Amino acid sequence: MPSLQLTNEKFVLGKVSRGILLACFVLVSVWLSTFANSTQGSIGILLLCACALFMVIYTYKRGVVRFTITPTHLQQHTFKGGWVVQWQNVSSLGLCRSHQPTQSSELPWIGIRLKDPIPFVKQACPRLITNLLLEQRSLLYLGARETQKEHLFQDQVLDSSRVELNNGETIKGLQACLYHRMHYQREYWGYDIFISTADLDRDGEEFVGLLRKYLAGSC
Repeated sequence: MPSLQLTNEKFVLGKVSRGILLACFVLVSVWLSTFANSTQGSIGILLLCACALFMVIYTYKRGVVRFTITPTHLQQHTFKGGWVVQWQNVSSLGLCRSHQPTQSSELPWIGIRLKDPIPFVKQACPRLITNLLLEQRSLLYLGARETQKEHLFQDQVLDSSRVELNNGETIKGLQACLYHRMHYQREYWGYDIFISTADLDRDGEEFVGLLRKYLAGSC
């Protein structure tokens, strides 16, 4: 199966298009600076325009999420880092579904259950772990509430107790937090890793179907 590069970017601009937009922005900035009554005022306007451009680019890049899907692995790329999962370490995947019959059954999350979570925990950088813990906190709370374990949420959300592995190695700190979080999420939802459907370029069901094709192909 061919490798795929997917992104949630609505508009993907080439070098020429980016160059034209940058030139237009520079011209507009220079034009605005001519309304100043002094050289210092002109410089100030140019600096403000430059700051505005930087903030727009920064905010845009923070929201861009990319996925690389190959016959051997699935990889997610975000502004704060990325993670990779080998298909041989995936046991199942699917959409998260609410435990409450009165609620909408499908949740805006796609779950991935791993055969062994340790490789994922070890390869995750601190910045990525922090982002995952914060981003998926609401899902942990929902799972605790729907399973009548809401009183355990405060202990689970920041659980950083050390983890002793079978080989004698110890996991601690942020990696221990991620390990415990994956354990609790598996109890609630049956999955270890989650992808927000808001980060996709297509419907959640369609994305799950695509991943399952690659998972089946790897087997």
